[in-house]
Amino acid sequence: MLFALLVAWLVFAGLYPWFPGVQRFEVGTVPTVELHAPRDVSYVSDVLTRQRREEAGASVAEVRVFDPAVRARRVADLDRRLERIDVVRRDVTLSAAARESAVRSLGEDVLSERSAAALVAASETQWRAVVEQARAALGRALASPLGSTADVDAQRLQLAGFLPPELGPDLAGATVELASPFVAETVALDRERTATLRAEAMARVEPVEVSVAANDVVVRPGQALTALDIERLDWLGLRSRPLSPSAVLATAAVSALVGACWGGFLFVMRPLGLRRLLHMALAAVMLGVPFAMLRVALPFVLPDGANHYLWSALPIAVVAMTAAVLLDPVSALMVAVTIAVGVGFLATNIPPENGPLLAQDAMRLVLHVAASSIAGLLVAAQTDRVQRFLAAGAAAGLAGACVLLAFWLLNPARTLQDLPWILGASALGGVGSGVLTLAAMVGLSRPFGVITRIRLLELAQLSHPLLRRLQDEAPGTFQHAVLVGNLAERAADRIGANAQLARVGAYYHDVGKLVAPSFFVENVHPDANPHEGLDPVQSTRVIHQHVTAGLELARRAGLPPAVTQFIPEHHGTRLMTFFYRRAAESDPDVDVELFRYPGPRPSSRESALVMIADACEATVRASIDRTEERIRAIVDSVIRERIEEHQFDECDVSMRDLAAVADSFTRSLAAVYHPRVPYPQPTTRELDARRVEALPPPPSARAEAPRSLGVPGTDDA
Repeated sequence: MLFALLVAWLVFAGLYPWFPGVQRFEVGTVPTVELHAPRDVSYVSDVLTRQRREEAGASVAEVRVFDPAVRARRVADLDRRLERIDVVRRDVTLSAAARESAVRSLGEDVLSERSAAALVAASETQWRAVVEQARAALGRALASPLGSTADVDAQRLQLAGFLPPELGPDLAGATVELASPFVAETVALDRERTATLRAEAMARVEPVEVSVAANDVVVRPGQALTALDIERLDWLGLRSRPLSPSAVLATAAVSALVGACWGGFLFVMRPLGLRRLLHMALAAVMLGVPFAMLRVALPFVLPDGANHYLWSALPIAVVAMTAAVLLDPVSALMVAVTIAVGVGFLATNIPPENGPLLAQDAMRLVLHVAASSIAGLLVAAQTDRVQRFLAAGAAAGLAGACVLLAFWLLNPARTLQDLPWILGASALGGVGSGVLTLAAMVGLSRPFGVITRIRLLELAQLSHPLLRRLQDEAPGTFQHAVLVGNLAERAADRIGANAQLARVGAYYHDVGKLVAPSFFVENVHPDANPHEGLDPVQSTRVIHQHVTAGLELARRAGLPPAVTQFIPEHHGTRLMTFFYRRAAESDPDVDVELFRYPGPRPSSRESALVMIADACEATVRASIDRTEERIRAIVDSVIRERIEEHQFDECDVSMRDLAAVADSFTRSLAAVYHPRVPYPQPTTRELDARRVEALPPPPSARAEAPRSLGVPGTDDA
């Protein structure tokens, strides 16, 4: 369940419907691509309708009416100015010149010197006449409709005609100057009536319907988009909307489905490549990260309106091929299907600014990714040298090209110019997948604790420093390890286990004996027994040391965990019976746990094979009777003992597997220890020709069992 949640979360992050770096169409955007209408569409244009209605409303003239209140306001303003002038005229503290200056400065409009002097010098009667005539003239001027600046200017010129001649020229001029600034427009805008008429005019405009035919150009590169263009793109579905909750929910649904499928796959199939937590994490990363990268890359190559097939040059098959190399073929097949589904989902969510993606294009993309990935992983799964990566890439490219050619043949608009693009892009994608798979294998294998076939081939070289030390310092152990490797490899191949890993694990399972090789029977003279001077507990500690020392040597040599696990697991938690029984002879209550290997028990079928092969080879070597029937009995006995001791409880080896292993070991050991026919003595002529004496006759047919310092049939000592 945790693995399913991890996969779902990473896939959701990779498929999240946000495409960075993609041009978004807004008003004023200058597009770089040419877009065509994907279909016929007719719609009511809100933009054009609004424009037509605004034009109809603007064509209605403003309604203006006479406002009698203007006259009262302007006459009141005139009265306030006249009162201020009267105050200045009555101020006897000022000289005549000072009063003239003060009168001129009153108000916004400056009176002329002549008018100011006339007003200051006027008698009280004359001043009253000026006040009355100014108010009367202004009232008459504002009594008629004045709707423009020209009307106001003309009416000001008429003010002098409204004055009686008795005022005289100086006071008449002053009166005109006083009243003239207060003449204003008396016609005001009737906003309510104008708005009503314009609304009626706009309502009479019918909605504007727009029709766009399929393949019409709707966006031209280099031309800034208008509101009308944006509306057309929205109706055609060629413009992405802001991230919507529905898009996020759709992505979450697909991610949850993928996570559930992977959880069920792990639970039901129990693939070999997903046994460790690090391997599960690697599988989850291999799903989420590629989707995130494709989310950035796909908008640049889709849709493929020019039929250049650049999207097929993307090395998408590298994901499944890498899974086949680092995990296992079954998991890689699941990866291929998941990637194909995810790519199809991503393609359908590409921003429509790139152009519409047809359903046929999406199906072609999904089948291309699936075919190229499956073909590539089938070849990459058996990769044991660098050249095979290129072969896997070639297989991926060829499978992808076949899919493209099939769709090309179904396309009625196909042209021969498409073929070079198909072949070139497919070849580029295949080669890129092969090269990137090699790089991914090198970069991901060590961090995630994955051992590859190429790494196993390197470790299987007998020139490896640890194996070279075994040859020089513990030759008997080395020969034993090689034979165990042969037995385990052949049996692993019979039951479908990793034969290469079984061989390499067998090579290194006893490297700990390098610490004290003389304490193990295969490395000493038959007459020497280093355990004679030790008590059973001390001997047990020496024998136990080859496990702990082996782990330390493996760590220093940089052996991967998949190989290191063979060192403690090939003994499991078995009892070192030879030394225990010797100790029990003197002390029946001795602690049995002192003589037990620390384990753990075998966790894989390969470790179980090495455990059985290790014991079978030692037991058969120590046996006097090496007939095939006796070898079969020994092999069956070894397997039965370990079943009864529950040594295989933590690995998935089955009884059917053990039956096949027993048959394989019997045949292999019988072939190794097959009987030989004794050669007769050389003739006299042969001896004369070589001028040597005859050899002593061979001893009678007898076999002497190899001396064992430990339990017969085991490699305890």
